[in-house]
Amino acid sequence: LAEGTVTLLVGCGAREAREEVLALADRLAAPMVLTLKGKEGLERDNPFQVGQSGLIGNPAAASAMEDADTLFLIGTDFPYRDWYPSGATVLQLDARGEHIGRRVPVAHPLVGDAGETLRALLPQLAAREDRSHLDDARASFERWHERQSSLQDPGHDGTLIGRVRSAFDNPDLRIRPEAVARAVDRLAPESAIFTADTGMSTAWLARFVEMRGTRRLIGSFNLGSMANALPMALGAQAMDRERPVVSFSGDGGLMMLLGDLRTAVTYQLPVRVIVFDNGRLGMVKLEQEQGGLPEFGTELDNPDLAAVASAMGLAARRVTEADALDDAVAWAFAQDGPVLLDVVTNPDEISVPPHPTLAQGWGFAIGKARETLRSRGD
Repeated sequence: LAEGTVTLLVGCGAREAREEVLALADRLAAPMVLTLKGKEGLERDNPFQVGQSGLIGNPAAASAMEDADTLFLIGTDFPYRDWYPSGATVLQLDARGEHIGRRVPVAHPLVGDAGETLRALLPQLAAREDRSHLDDARASFERWHERQSSLQDPGHDGTLIGRVRSAFDNPDLRIRPEAVARAVDRLAPESAIFTADTGMSTAWLARFVEMRGTRRLIGSFNLGSMANALPMALGAQAMDRERPVVSFSGDGGLMMLLGDLRTAVTYQLPVRVIVFDNGRLGMVKLEQEQGGLPEFGTELDNPDLAAVASAMGLAARRVTEADALDDAVAWAFAQDGPVLLDVVTNPDEISVPPHPTLAQGWGFAIGKARETLRSRGD
């Protein structure tokens, strides 16, 4: 750790060692990439973090890892091998010895509690004077946030740039999912518990909802189960009926367990169900297109989900206009019982990987061209 650039990849195993991890990042002038499960305890008030890596991540996090001479894994078993840098010296600290080295070759293993180990390690590390690696990563992270901010604005597609872009990727002028996630982030209390379905709703939550205050994040992040957001939200709300619980539900996931809406009513569990209603299995569609295939078998013939929820006894609204979004989200958090917001979102929104490869770009272009040709043939 004495020479070269250092990047930290920190997971949920370090949540109880927050102060030690922040002190380590400061001592080493190291940007901190957070896993999705590490986001909950380590994102807030963290001047070193640069978001997530992997498909849900951002270019700053990807570059911070790729440009590191040394990668220090702390409390994480991050499974996506393609996203580890090549050529970096890897240190790994984990309480479970069997996790050491099973994702990436490790030069220096440390087995133990994250907090206790870092408290012993910190006095042996000299403070790094060159902070350019950290500063560059943070500046890149801020620039990415600024670029994303336009998509989070409900009025984006009414601007000149927005009108040009929407002609290609949102011709029906539906609400962009980034704007939905950001509206919930702005208006949800800082004590809220969030759950997310596996799929695109997880990507929007990871990128645009900040774990401020005492917010919690629950999901099927190891198993990748579909339709998990609503049952997890019901369980969390049953444990604490006073704390706000927000379910980031995809329409595909919600339709799989639609009957659970009535469970919320029967037991008067005041969950807020935010439905990203794009009429698609969005992550499957994206994966098909990146592979050069036109989407197949991903379209959903949803009913009016707000009407279904109302029939089941929930307070519900269907949101189809971007300028009604903030009012609808504020209304949802003002209700006493279970609520569902059926937000009709853009099905062609692209969650671009942090560093898209040429193959992915060609694949997406070919897939979209085939979809256009097929639709013309129909």
